[in-house]
Amino acid sequence: MGFGLSQSHSANHRYSLPPQPCKLFLMKRLLFFLVLISCGAIASAQTPWQYGRIVSVTKSVSSSTKAWVVNTPLDEETRHFTIAVHVQDKIITGSYELSATRSAPPPEWTRDSPVQVQFAQNSLSMRSPTGTVELHITQRKAAAPMKPITAEEKKQLEGLDVSLDSLIGFSKRGESKTEAAAAPPAPAPPPAPASTGTVTVRSTPYLSEVFVDGDSMGYTPAKIALGPGKHSFRVEKPGYRAWSKEMMITIGSELTLDATLEKK
Repeated sequence: MGFGLSQSHSANHRYSLPPQPCKLFLMKRLLFFLVLISCGAIASAQTPWQYGRIVSVTKSVSSSTKAWVVNTPLDEETRHFTIAVHVQDKIITGSYELSATRSAPPPEWTRDSPVQVQFAQNSLSMRSPTGTVELHITQRKAAAPMKPITAEEKKQLEGLDVSLDSLIGFSKRGESKTEAAAAPPAPAPPPAPASTGTVTVRSTPYLSEVFVDGDSMGYTPAKIALGPGKHSFRVEKPGYRAWSKEMMITIGSELTLDATLEKK
């Protein structure tokens, strides 16, 4: 009898299923990582283009020593631009460093100037008919609602390869998506006749300041639109002799200036 009880107890102990905490833990971890991946994909997706208004554009200059030649430091200047833009009910601030491939923001970007903006994670793209820049977002803060974009300002932003129907806050009232898709596209307006010529200014060293008729037009490399007539160009950089030249601009002309500055 004792042997039978022992046999039964041994059998029950042999075939009982132990809990599986490790398997449950691994399933929870897998679910957690899947959620993180999904959130990362959503965060990295670009938003549609939308309207904004320039709040401020500021420039700062810093210098650092890159090398020494016969006990003389060779300093290199770095120029940074910080741009704040009003989008819906937020002020977004971003910055970027001027380089050979990144030009200065257009001089037309003054306070309240209309632009188009697009967000992608921590970066901000801004564009208008006069230029495009991409910034690293450094600050976001709440603000009063943005002043609405006028019909005239919307016309200024047309022609940037983006449909107005995709811009946030400016869909036509009472028109369904089906009706919008069925409507035939409006014919493109004829291009306006050219009234200016363009001059591309390059320099050695690059990031030199360009003046046209005495007014600063940014830093090289720079592409400048000018009315017809004679214009004076001056290229300057600290530590170098100024370079100057006069040039006749005609309507529709596309010219290039290469300025080589000599050290003082």
